[in-house]
Amino acid sequence: MKRFTVLLILWLSCFSVFAQRENQKWYNNGIGLRAEVVSTPMLEGIDYDHFFHYRFGMNMMFLTEFHSAYEGAILFKYVASYPNLTSRMRWYCGGGIVGGAEMRSKDLETAEDIYYAGPTACLGTGYSFKKAPINLGIEWRPSWKAYYKNYDKNSPNQDKLNIKTVALTVRFITWNKYKK
Repeated sequence: MKRFTVLLILWLSCFSVFAQRENQKWYNNGIGLRAEVVSTPMLEGIDYDHFFHYRFGMNMMFLTEFHSAYEGAILFKYVASYPNLTSRMRWYCGGGIVGGAEMRSKDLETAEDIYYAGPTACLGTGYSFKKAPINLGIEWRPSWKAYYKNYDKNSPNQDKLNIKTVALTVRFITWNKYKK
């Protein structure tokens, strides 16, 4: 019985240490640049993170190819720390919606606009520096896009599962609300 009591106390003390570590805020707001490096087309743009709670946040992004593709997405994320690592490094996962437009021709008179919308998900990791208000992240963001073609009413609309989108982000942590 003594052995069981000692093991129970040790086990509960481990949870209290992790709970204190989990209570540390990662950051409240972050704005920065995002590049989807493994994507067709390759998109770059602005990324904004806001956390409602130390575990739950929202990510908004506006991405463009600067020629023919524009995309916006809103994701809701669940954030947690890695066991036995610093609390400045966290992993996250979540889901949301994505929408955008693509022009299939460079000539504006014969341009074929294609619009799409659908669900998206994310799985990633991020690191916030101790001495600087900067967060670096890498993320996998699969999405399912339902396309609507407005130039040909008789052709069927299509959908596409995109599972090869990997993004890199660099965010400036605003208002210095992170803990060391």
